[in-house]
Amino acid sequence: MDECFNWLIEDQHVNPVTSFPEFVHKVKGQLLQSDLRDSMMHGTGLDVHIDRFTGNLRGPPVLVQITAITEIGISAFQLEQVRAAREERLTSGIGDEEGEEDGDVDVEGEGPMPKYPRATLRFQLSDGVTTLEAMEYRPLPQLSLGPTPLGYKVRIFLCRPSAPLK
Repeated sequence: MDECFNWLIEDQHVNPVTSFPEFVHKVKGQLLQSDLRDSMMHGTGLDVHIDRFTGNLRGPPVLVQITAITEIGISAFQLEQVRAAREERLTSGIGDEEGEEDGDVDVEGEGPMPKYPRATLRFQLSDGVTTLEAMEYRPLPQLSLGPTPLGYKVRIFLCRPSAPLK
């Protein structure tokens, strides 16, 4: 974050003393656009031994980024059909905007961009150093295969001591 701090002061001429709200807003923006490997201090996120942990995780919220996203509740054949239809529409110049309605994968080059079918997503999440496998317990409507870019930042909340899991 030192480089970000210096860039904002020297190149963007944002003074952290006289323009603190703007400065904080720009730092947050840079953090959300950067790779956490480059912008987070190592050892301040997930426990490096999280893959061997059993029980309930506890601690403050942690910022992670999605490094991989996979739909595990839909057949690979069906996902491949949608991927091929989306690619065809992109190469024919229709664009990558998904419509409100679902596009038909059987109609060549016509209609809105088909959406990937949605069931259960599996993720790889990283704090910039440590990577862990995660899966939806319940659908997260803000995340979907296709529109959610790799690098998308997510704040995960670990179990609070006052509310143990059973």
